[in-house]
Amino acid sequence: MKPCLSSRSNLVVLVLGLMGGLPVSAQEVAVPAPKPKAATSLDVEVPDVELVDQTGRAVKLWTDLVRGQTVAINFIFTRCKTICSPMTATVARVQKELGPRSNVRFISITLDVANDTPERMAKFAEPFKPGPGWSFLTGEPAKVKQALVALGGYVPDKEAHRPTVLVGNAVAGTWTRVDGLGSPSVLLAAIREAQAASAGPSELGATAQTDASAQDASAEKYFTNTELVDQHGKTHRFYEDLVRGRKVLINFAFTACKGACSPITKHLAQVQEKLGGRVGKDITMITLSVDPANDTPKSLGTFTKKMGVRPGWYFLTGARENITLVLKKLGGYVDDPDAHNTTLLIGDSATGMWVKSPAMAQVENIVYAVEHLNDPR
Repeated sequence: MKPCLSSRSNLVVLVLGLMGGLPVSAQEVAVPAPKPKAATSLDVEVPDVELVDQTGRAVKLWTDLVRGQTVAINFIFTRCKTICSPMTATVARVQKELGPRSNVRFISITLDVANDTPERMAKFAEPFKPGPGWSFLTGEPAKVKQALVALGGYVPDKEAHRPTVLVGNAVAGTWTRVDGLGSPSVLLAAIREAQAASAGPSELGATAQTDASAQDASAEKYFTNTELVDQHGKTHRFYEDLVRGRKVLINFAFTACKGACSPITKHLAQVQEKLGGRVGKDITMITLSVDPANDTPKSLGTFTKKMGVRPGWYFLTGARENITLVLKKLGGYVDDPDAHNTTLLIGDSATGMWVKSPAMAQVENIVYAVEHLNDPR
Protein backbone atom coordinates (compact mmCIF):
# COMPACT_ATOMS: atom_id res chain seq x y z
CA MET A 1 0.00 0.00 0.00
CA LYS A 2 1.33 3.42 -0.93
CA PRO A 3 -0.05 6.15 1.32
CA CYS A 4 -0.93 9.52 0.07
CA LEU A 5 1.31 12.06 1.69
CA SER A 6 -0.22 13.84 4.64
CA SER A 7 0.59 17.26 6.02
CA ARG A 8 2.76 17.36 9.05
CA SER A 9 2.28 20.87 10.28
CA ASN A 10 -2.90 21.78 6.24
CA LEU A 11 -21.18 30.57 -9.24
CA VAL A 12 -24.02 28.84 -9.12
CA VAL A 13 -26.96 27.04 -7.64
CA LEU A 14 -28.02 23.93 -9.55
CA VAL A 15 -31.73 23.12 -9.45
CA LEU A 16 -32.28 19.50 -10.39
CA GLY A 17 -35.31 17.68 -11.63
CA LEU A 18 -35.22 13.91 -11.52
CA MET A 19 -36.88 11.37 -13.76
CA GLY A 20 -35.86 7.76 -13.37
CA GLY A 21 -32.89 8.83 -11.29
CA LEU A 22 -31.37 11.02 -14.07
CA PRO A 23 -31.11 14.84 -14.24
CA VAL A 24 -33.47 16.40 -16.76
CA SER A 25 -33.17 20.14 -16.13
CA ALA A 26 -30.82 22.67 -14.62
CA GLN A 27 -30.95 26.40 -14.06
CA GLU A 28 -28.03 28.62 -13.13
CA VAL A 29 -28.43 31.44 -10.65
CA ALA A 30 -25.43 33.62 -9.76
CA VAL A 31 -24.73 33.67 -6.04
CA PRO A 32 -21.69 34.69 -3.99
CA ALA A 33 -19.29 31.83 -3.35
CA PRO A 34 -19.52 30.84 0.32
CA LYS A 35 -16.33 30.44 2.27
CA PRO A 36 -15.73 26.84 3.33
CA LYS A 37 -15.65 26.33 7.07
CA ALA A 38 -12.13 26.06 8.41
CA ALA A 39 -11.33 22.47 9.23
CA THR A 40 -8.35 20.38 10.19
CA SER A 41 -7.08 18.36 7.25
CA LEU A 42 -8.08 14.71 7.34
CA ASP A 43 -5.42 12.02 7.55
CA VAL A 44 -6.06 10.06 4.36
CA GLU A 45 -4.01 7.18 3.01
CA VAL A 46 -4.72 6.19 -0.57
CA PRO A 47 -3.96 2.55 -1.41
CA ASP A 48 -2.35 1.79 -4.76
CA VAL A 49 -4.93 -0.86 -5.64
CA GLU A 50 -5.62 -1.74 -9.26
CA LEU A 51 -9.19 -0.93 -10.28
CA VAL A 52 -11.00 -0.73 -13.63
CA ASP A 53 -12.49 2.43 -15.15
CA GLN A 54 -15.61 2.83 -17.27
CA THR A 55 -13.66 2.10 -20.47
CA GLY A 56 -12.39 -1.23 -19.13
CA ARG A 57 -8.87 0.11 -18.60
CA ALA A 58 -6.95 -1.07 -15.52
CA VAL A 59 -5.72 1.86 -13.41
CA LYS A 60 -3.86 2.12 -10.12
CA LEU A 61 -5.72 4.37 -7.74
CA TRP A 62 -2.69 6.13 -6.24
CA THR A 63 -0.11 5.98 -9.01
CA ASP A 64 -2.36 6.74 -11.98
CA LEU A 65 -5.09 8.95 -10.53
CA VAL A 66 -4.25 10.57 -7.20
CA ARG A 67 -0.49 11.09 -6.90
CA GLY A 68 0.55 14.68 -7.51
CA GLN A 69 -3.01 15.85 -8.21
CA THR A 70 -5.97 17.70 -6.79
CA VAL A 71 -8.83 15.18 -6.68
CA ALA A 72 -12.53 15.01 -5.87
CA ILE A 73 -13.71 11.50 -4.98
CA ASN A 74 -17.29 10.35 -4.44
CA PHE A 75 -19.04 7.01 -3.98
CA ILE A 76 -22.00 5.87 -6.08
CA PHE A 77 -23.73 2.81 -7.53
CA THR A 78 -25.63 2.58 -10.79
CA ARG A 79 -28.90 1.15 -9.40
CA CYS A 80 -29.19 3.93 -6.82
CA LYS A 81 -32.63 5.60 -6.89
CA THR A 82 -31.91 8.39 -4.43
CA ILE A 83 -28.80 10.50 -4.00
CA CYS A 84 -26.30 9.17 -6.58
CA SER A 85 -27.68 10.96 -9.64
CA PRO A 86 -28.09 14.41 -8.07
CA MET A 87 -24.67 14.13 -6.43
CA THR A 88 -23.08 13.14 -9.75
CA ALA A 89 -24.87 16.05 -11.42
CA THR A 90 -23.36 18.41 -8.86
CA VAL A 91 -19.88 17.04 -9.52
CA ALA A 92 -20.47 17.32 -13.27
CA ARG A 93 -21.47 20.97 -12.89
CA VAL A 94 -18.28 21.66 -10.95
CA GLN A 95 -16.10 19.90 -13.53
CA LYS A 96 -17.69 22.02 -16.25
CA GLU A 97 -17.18 25.19 -14.22
CA LEU A 98 -13.50 24.40 -13.70
CA GLY A 99 -12.94 23.81 -17.40
CA PRO A 100 -10.77 21.33 -19.29
CA ARG A 101 -7.46 22.83 -18.15
CA SER A 102 -8.08 22.67 -14.42
CA ASN A 103 -5.93 19.54 -13.93
CA VAL A 104 -8.43 18.33 -11.29
CA ARG A 105 -9.12 14.60 -11.28
CA PHE A 106 -12.64 13.40 -10.53
CA ILE A 107 -13.12 9.84 -9.28
CA SER A 108 -16.38 7.98 -8.65
CA ILE A 109 -16.04 4.56 -6.99
CA THR A 110 -18.83 1.99 -6.99
CA LEU A 111 -20.44 0.74 -3.80
CA ASP A 112 -22.01 -2.19 -5.69
CA VAL A 113 -19.14 -4.09 -7.27
CA ALA A 114 -21.27 -7.21 -7.79
CA ASN A 115 -23.49 -5.34 -10.25
CA ASP A 116 -21.45 -2.42 -11.55
CA THR A 117 -19.42 -3.58 -14.53
CA PRO A 118 -17.38 -1.04 -16.52
CA GLU A 119 -20.17 -1.01 -19.12
CA ARG A 120 -22.81 -0.18 -16.52
CA MET A 121 -20.60 2.50 -15.02
CA ALA A 122 -20.16 4.03 -18.49
CA LYS A 123 -23.92 3.95 -19.10
CA PHE A 124 -24.57 5.61 -15.74
CA ALA A 125 -21.99 8.30 -16.46
CA GLU A 126 -23.15 9.11 -20.00
CA PRO A 127 -26.02 11.53 -19.17
CA PHE A 128 -23.67 13.65 -17.07
CA LYS A 129 -21.21 14.11 -19.95
CA PRO A 130 -18.09 13.64 -17.82
CA GLY A 131 -14.87 15.17 -19.10
CA PRO A 132 -11.72 13.13 -19.75
CA GLY A 133 -10.42 13.69 -16.22
CA TRP A 134 -13.26 11.74 -14.58
CA SER A 135 -12.89 8.02 -13.80
CA PHE A 136 -15.80 5.79 -12.78
CA LEU A 137 -14.19 2.85 -11.02
CA THR A 138 -15.11 -0.75 -10.28
CA GLY A 139 -13.00 -3.89 -10.05
CA GLU A 140 -12.29 -6.91 -7.88
CA PRO A 141 -14.44 -6.83 -4.71
CA ALA A 142 -11.54 -7.01 -2.25
CA LYS A 143 -9.65 -4.19 -3.99
CA VAL A 144 -12.71 -1.97 -4.29
CA LYS A 145 -13.48 -2.51 -0.61
CA GLN A 146 -9.89 -1.67 0.32
CA ALA A 147 -10.19 1.63 -1.55
CA LEU A 148 -13.59 2.44 -0.04
CA VAL A 149 -12.42 1.74 3.51
CA ALA A 150 -9.27 3.83 3.10
CA LEU A 151 -11.18 6.78 1.66
CA GLY A 152 -14.04 6.68 4.17
CA GLY A 153 -16.67 5.59 1.65
CA TYR A 154 -17.38 2.04 2.77
CA VAL A 155 -20.79 1.16 4.22
CA PRO A 156 -22.17 -2.36 4.84
CA ASP A 157 -25.48 -1.31 3.27
CA LYS A 158 -24.96 0.66 0.06
CA GLU A 159 -28.44 2.19 0.36
CA ALA A 160 -27.30 3.90 3.55
CA HIS A 161 -24.26 5.63 2.04
CA ARG A 162 -23.82 9.35 2.53
CA PRO A 163 -23.43 11.92 -0.29
CA THR A 164 -19.85 12.75 0.60
CA VAL A 165 -17.20 14.09 -1.76
CA LEU A 166 -13.62 13.72 -0.56
CA VAL A 167 -11.51 16.63 -1.82
CA GLY A 168 -7.75 16.60 -1.53
CA ASN A 169 -4.41 17.59 -2.94
CA ALA A 170 -1.75 14.92 -3.00
CA VAL A 171 1.12 17.42 -3.15
CA ALA A 172 0.07 19.52 -0.18
CA GLY A 173 -1.54 16.60 1.66
CA THR A 174 -4.74 18.52 2.45
CA TRP A 175 -8.01 16.57 2.60
CA THR A 176 -11.56 17.53 3.49
CA ARG A 177 -15.10 16.19 3.02
CA VAL A 178 -17.87 18.15 1.32
CA ASP A 179 -21.62 17.51 1.10
CA GLY A 180 -22.23 16.26 -2.43
CA LEU A 181 -25.85 17.40 -2.33
CA GLY A 182 -24.99 20.93 -1.32
CA SER A 183 -24.43 23.89 -3.58
CA PRO A 184 -21.90 23.26 -6.38
CA SER A 185 -20.22 26.49 -5.32
CA VAL A 186 -19.24 24.92 -1.98
CA LEU A 187 -17.61 21.96 -3.70
CA LEU A 188 -15.96 24.31 -6.18
CA ALA A 189 -14.56 26.43 -3.35
CA ALA A 190 -13.18 23.33 -1.58
CA ILE A 191 -11.44 22.20 -4.77
CA ARG A 192 -9.93 25.61 -5.38
CA GLU A 193 -8.76 25.74 -1.78
CA ALA A 194 -7.06 22.36 -2.25
CA GLN A 195 -5.42 23.60 -5.45
CA ALA A 196 -4.23 26.75 -3.69
CA ALA A 197 -2.67 24.66 -0.91
CA SER A 198 0.00 23.45 -3.32
CA ALA A 199 0.37 26.62 -5.39
CA GLY A 200 3.62 28.52 -5.09
CA PRO A 201 3.64 32.20 -4.12
CA SER A 202 1.85 34.21 -6.81
CA GLU A 203 4.86 36.49 -7.19
CA LEU A 204 6.84 33.56 -8.58
CA GLY A 205 4.38 32.75 -11.35
CA ALA A 206 4.87 33.19 -15.07
CA THR A 207 4.65 36.70 -16.45
CA ALA A 208 2.14 37.71 -19.08
CA GLN A 209 5.05 37.63 -21.53
CA THR A 210 5.34 34.41 -23.51
CA ASP A 211 8.84 35.23 -24.72
CA ALA A 212 11.46 33.17 -22.88
CA SER A 213 13.88 36.08 -22.57
CA ALA A 214 11.16 38.25 -21.04
CA GLN A 215 10.32 35.50 -18.55
CA ASP A 216 14.02 35.17 -17.66
CA ALA A 217 14.42 38.93 -17.21
CA SER A 218 11.34 39.05 -14.99
CA ALA A 219 12.60 36.13 -12.88
CA GLU A 220 16.05 37.68 -12.52
CA LYS A 221 14.53 40.95 -11.39
CA TYR A 222 12.37 39.21 -8.83
CA PHE A 223 14.89 36.75 -7.39
CA THR A 224 17.82 39.19 -7.71
CA ASN A 225 21.49 38.27 -8.01
CA THR A 226 22.10 38.90 -4.33
CA GLU A 227 25.35 37.29 -3.25
CA LEU A 228 25.10 34.49 -0.71
CA VAL A 229 27.70 32.06 0.63
CA ASP A 230 27.38 28.27 0.70
CA GLN A 231 28.61 25.64 3.19
CA HIS A 232 31.96 25.48 1.42
CA GLY A 233 32.57 29.22 1.66
CA LYS A 234 31.88 29.80 -2.03
CA THR A 235 29.94 32.93 -3.05
CA HIS A 236 26.99 32.58 -5.46
CA ARG A 237 24.73 35.06 -7.23
CA PHE A 238 21.35 33.73 -6.18
CA TYR A 239 19.45 33.79 -9.47
CA GLU A 240 22.16 33.52 -12.08
CA ASP A 241 24.26 30.85 -10.38
CA LEU A 242 21.64 28.73 -8.62
CA VAL A 243 18.15 29.25 -10.04
CA ARG A 244 18.37 30.13 -13.73
CA GLY A 245 17.77 27.27 -16.15
CA ARG A 246 17.06 24.65 -13.50
CA LYS A 247 14.30 23.16 -11.44
CA VAL A 248 14.87 24.12 -7.82
CA LEU A 249 13.80 22.89 -4.41
CA ILE A 250 14.04 25.56 -1.70
CA ASN A 251 13.48 25.25 2.06
CA PHE A 252 14.41 27.12 5.22
CA ALA A 253 16.43 25.94 8.23
CA PHE A 254 19.15 26.84 10.76
CA THR A 255 21.88 24.76 12.35
CA ALA A 256 21.02 25.47 16.01
CA CYS A 257 17.44 24.28 15.47
CA LYS A 258 16.27 21.80 18.11
CA GLY A 259 13.06 20.91 16.32
CA ALA A 260 12.21 20.22 12.69
CA CYS A 261 15.41 21.16 10.83
CA SER A 262 17.39 17.96 11.30
CA PRO A 263 14.48 15.59 10.50
CA ILE A 264 13.57 17.68 7.45
CA THR A 265 17.15 17.75 6.19
CA LYS A 266 17.49 13.96 6.59
CA HIS A 267 14.17 13.55 4.80
CA LEU A 268 15.20 15.79 1.92
CA ALA A 269 18.48 13.87 1.70
CA GLN A 270 16.32 10.89 0.72
CA VAL A 271 14.70 13.08 -1.95
CA GLN A 272 18.16 14.00 -3.22
CA GLU A 273 19.09 10.32 -3.38
CA LYS A 274 15.94 9.49 -5.38
CA LEU A 275 16.58 12.33 -7.83
CA GLY A 276 20.07 10.96 -8.33
CA GLY A 277 22.59 12.56 -10.64
CA ARG A 278 20.16 15.23 -11.81
CA VAL A 279 20.82 17.19 -8.61
CA GLY A 280 23.67 19.49 -9.45
CA LYS A 281 22.84 19.44 -13.15
CA ASP A 282 19.27 20.36 -14.14
CA ILE A 283 18.02 20.31 -10.53
CA THR A 284 19.34 22.43 -7.65
CA MET A 285 18.47 22.02 -3.98
CA ILE A 286 18.75 25.13 -1.79
CA THR A 287 18.40 25.55 1.97
CA LEU A 288 18.37 29.17 3.15
CA SER A 289 19.49 29.94 6.69
CA VAL A 290 16.97 31.85 8.79
CA ASP A 291 19.73 32.54 11.36
CA PRO A 292 22.57 34.20 9.40
CA ALA A 293 23.98 35.76 12.58
CA ASN A 294 25.03 32.31 13.77
CA ASP A 295 25.09 30.16 10.62
CA THR A 296 28.58 30.53 9.22
CA PRO A 297 29.85 28.53 6.24
CA LYS A 298 31.80 26.41 8.73
CA SER A 299 28.77 25.57 10.89
CA LEU A 300 26.70 24.86 7.77
CA GLY A 301 29.47 22.60 6.50
CA THR A 302 29.50 20.63 9.73
CA PHE A 303 25.72 20.34 9.67
CA THR A 304 25.55 19.16 6.05
CA LYS A 305 28.23 16.50 6.57
CA LYS A 306 26.29 15.17 9.54
CA MET A 307 23.07 15.08 7.49
CA GLY A 308 24.58 13.31 4.48
CA VAL A 309 24.09 16.20 2.06
CA ARG A 310 25.58 15.55 -1.40
CA PRO A 311 26.88 17.91 -4.11
CA GLY A 312 24.21 19.97 -5.82
CA TRP A 313 22.52 20.99 -2.56
CA TYR A 314 23.51 24.44 -1.33
CA PHE A 315 23.08 25.64 2.26
CA LEU A 316 23.24 29.41 2.05
CA THR A 317 24.05 32.19 4.49
CA GLY A 318 25.64 35.60 4.09
CA ALA A 319 25.37 39.21 5.17
CA ARG A 320 22.15 39.75 7.11
CA GLU A 321 20.79 42.27 4.61
CA ASN A 322 21.48 39.88 1.73
CA ILE A 323 19.93 36.75 3.20
CA THR A 324 17.00 38.78 4.56
CA LEU A 325 16.25 40.12 1.08
CA VAL A 326 16.12 36.65 -0.44
CA LEU A 327 14.13 35.20 2.47
CA LYS A 328 11.51 37.93 2.15
CA LYS A 329 11.24 37.33 -1.59
CA LEU A 330 10.48 33.66 -0.96
CA GLY A 331 8.22 34.06 2.08
CA GLY A 332 10.77 32.52 4.47
CA TYR A 333 11.75 35.49 6.62
CA VAL A 334 11.03 35.34 10.36
CA ASP A 335 12.25 37.47 13.27
CA ASP A 336 12.56 34.37 15.45
CA PRO A 337 14.38 31.44 13.74
CA ASP A 338 12.39 28.96 15.83
CA ALA A 339 9.23 30.21 14.13
CA HIS A 340 10.41 29.49 10.58
CA ASN A 341 8.06 27.68 8.23
CA THR A 342 8.60 24.12 7.01
CA THR A 343 7.38 24.67 3.47
CA LEU A 344 9.26 23.27 0.50
CA LEU A 345 9.10 25.37 -2.66
CA ILE A 346 9.49 23.49 -5.95
CA GLY A 347 9.80 25.56 -9.09
CA ASP A 348 11.17 26.32 -12.52
CA SER A 349 11.87 30.00 -13.15
CA ALA A 350 12.00 29.40 -16.91
CA THR A 351 8.35 28.37 -17.03
CA GLY A 352 7.12 30.27 -13.98
CA MET A 353 5.65 27.05 -12.58
CA TRP A 354 5.89 26.79 -8.80
CA VAL A 355 4.25 24.56 -6.21
CA LYS A 356 4.68 24.22 -2.49
CA SER A 357 4.63 21.12 -0.35
CA PRO A 358 5.24 20.22 3.27
CA ALA A 359 8.96 19.52 3.49
CA MET A 360 8.16 16.23 5.26
CA ALA A 361 5.81 15.07 2.52
CA GLN A 362 6.28 11.53 1.27
CA VAL A 363 9.57 11.26 -0.61
CA GLU A 364 8.04 9.78 -3.76
CA ASN A 365 5.44 12.52 -3.91
CA ILE A 366 8.07 15.26 -3.73
CA VAL A 367 10.05 13.51 -6.46
CA TYR A 368 6.91 13.18 -8.56
CA ALA A 369 6.14 16.89 -8.12
CA VAL A 370 9.66 17.76 -9.32
CA GLU A 371 9.60 15.43 -12.29
CA HIS A 372 6.09 16.43 -13.42
CA LEU A 373 6.29 20.12 -12.51
CA ASN A 374 5.82 21.34 -16.07
CA ASP A 375 3.17 18.83 -17.14
CA PRO A 376 0.13 20.45 -18.83
CA ARG A 377 -2.38 21.74 -16.26
